[in-house]
Amino acid sequence: MQKIIEFKKQRGFFRGGIDIDALNERIYQLNQDGWKVINVSASTGLYGQVYSYILLIENEEL
Repeated sequence: MQKIIEFKKQRGFFRGGIDIDALNERIYQLNQDGWKVINVSASTGLYGQVYSYILLIENEEL
């Protein structure tokens, strides 16, 4: 089975941007739960700022 999830956790108001450490932790948790990350894509705004990441994940369940 495959799923698409969106990761949007921000670092904070003054620091801005996506929290990459939290994204890495989320990917680690997904791997521990049996999910395999296939693809990670950035979603950008009008001026190129990244506001989320889209993850394609899959596992062997039917």
